[in-house]
Amino acid sequence: MNRSMNKVLTGLALTLPLLLAGCQGALWGNLVVLGITVGIFFGTLSLGRSSEAARSTADASTSTASRG
Repeated sequence: MNRSMNKVLTGLALTLPLLLAGCQGALWGNLVVLGITVGIFFGTLSLGRSSEAARSTADASTSTASRG
């Protein structure tokens, strides 16, 4: 057998217990919800990065200008 066939068989052997589980729908549903939650979390973190950096730079320049 070649290496790619071994990888396919290994992957099948690792996922087979999950596919044969009694509560398969609940398991996959929970994994999907977990993935969506993680995606929303990291998406929320990345939303304010560019505007927050620009705001902090602008605030720093106005605060030093008002002192002088």
